[in-house]
Amino acid sequence: MSFFSKGDNREKHMQQAEEFLFEGETLEGTYGLMVDFVAFTSHRILFVDRSLMSKSKSAVYSIPYEKIEEIAIEKTGMFSFSNNIEIATKRTTHSLRFLKDTDVMQFYRDLSKRICT
Repeated sequence: MSFFSKGDNREKHMQQAEEFLFEGETLEGTYGLMVDFVAFTSHRILFVDRSLMSKSKSAVYSIPYEKIEEIAIEKTGMFSFSNNIEIATKRTTHSLRFLKDTDVMQFYRDLSKRICT
């Protein structure tokens, strides 16, 4: 199952995510970010953090679900949420900025389910 918003580069993101899978791991879903993408696999979350200052530099983060200590979503009004999610591990906090039309609450629920079971 993949979760792509309008405007996402589906094939590119699928190929990039699959490049990092290990034997027996499966790609379960992807979401478009402002700069790149985030992917759910059977074992972990993968995301690309590309510097806005330099298109040539990027880092791929891989966080096993059991290492995620906390996730946060910012509320911007009574019934609305921002397009930002923070993922905290013991070591650091990662901020993900999703595309404007992404269902961020669905991502939040999906990730919550994976880290709470």
